[in-house]
Amino acid sequence: MSKHLQNLERLCRKMEQRFGDGDEFVLQLRQEIAVMQKKKISEAAAKNLGRRQTDTAVAPPSVH
Repeated sequence: MSKHLQNLERLCRKMEQRFGDGDEFVLQLRQEIAVMQKKKISEAAAKNLGRRQTDTAVAPPSVH
């Protein structure tokens, strides 16, 4: 996902240089990048939630 996002950002910079900041394609590409970034953040948050739940598991009582 991050490689795909990096490629989109690189393409956006190239298109900005070629067509300018106000071009319709550039604006649409920026929106796509924003959607991808939000998706990446939400996926990372979901993965962290799973890890934290296992980290807070109650340990069995000791035998000693």
